[in-house]
Amino acid sequence: MLNYMKSEWYRIVHGKELYLITGILSAVVLAANVILYAMTFVEDAFPYASVRFSLSNLLYMMTMLFALGGVLVAILYADDRKNGTMKNAIVHGCSRTSLFIGKSLISVAAGLICMAAVLVVYIGSAALLLEGPAAEPAVELLMAVVAALPSVVAIVVLAVALDGFFSKTTTAIVAFVVIVFAIPQVLALIGLRYEPIAELASWFPAVLFGNDVGVWPLDFTMPWEQLLGWAKCMVVGFGWLAVFAVAGLWRARRVEL
Repeated sequence: MLNYMKSEWYRIVHGKELYLITGILSAVVLAANVILYAMTFVEDAFPYASVRFSLSNLLYMMTMLFALGGVLVAILYADDRKNGTMKNAIVHGCSRTSLFIGKSLISVAAGLICMAAVLVVYIGSAALLLEGPAAEPAVELLMAVVAALPSVVAIVVLAVALDGFFSKTTTAIVAFVVIVFAIPQVLALIGLRYEPIAELASWFPAVLFGNDVGVWPLDFTMPWEQLLGWAKCMVVGFGWLAVFAVAGLWRARRVEL
C-alpha cells in the first residue's frame, strides 16, 4: 500500500489536477475580495467592503466544502481506470482494501493542502484589501472550518468509496449528490412537519452545516459556537467518517471475493 500511495502522490504532485483546482478556487476568492474593494470607488459608503463581511460568506456556505471534496476526488481519479493505475496496482499485489485506504489518505492530504492554500489567499487578500480588523473574523472562520473538517473528511472518504463502487465517474457523482445533499434535504423538508424527522435530519452534515446555520444578520448563530454544538459537529463528522469507511472497506472486501 505504501508503494501505491507513493506512486499516486508522485502522480498528483507532478500532474496538473490539484494545482488547477487550487488555482481556480484561489482566483475565485481573490476576485470576490477585489470586487468588494473596487466597489468602494463606486460608492463611498459601500457597507460590505469589510473583512468580516467577506469572511462571513464562507460561514454560510460551509456545505460548499462538501461539494468541493467530491469534486476533488472526481478530478484526481477520473482517469484511474482509463490509464490502468488501479489494474496495475492490483496486478502487483495491492489489494482493493489497500487501494481504498490509500486513495482515501491521499485524497484527504491533497484536500487539506488545497484548503490551506485557498484560505491563505482568501484571508490574506481580505485583510489587505478590505476594511476592519481581520484577526477576529479570521479566527471565527478557522473555527468553523475545524468544526466542519471531520465531516469534510468523511465525505471525501464517501467519494472515494463511491468511485470504487461504480464503474463510471458520472454515476458515482450522481450517487454522491443524492447521499450527501438530496436525502438530507428531503428529510429536512419532512421534518418541517414531523419533529422527530427534523431531529434525525440535523445529524446529517449537509443539514447541520447548512440548514442549521443562521442567516446573517437576522440570526447570527452557528452550531459550533456552543460547547454542545461543537460536540455535535465532532460526533456527526467522526460518526459519518466511521460509517463511510466501514462501508467502503466492506465493499472493497466483497469485490475481492
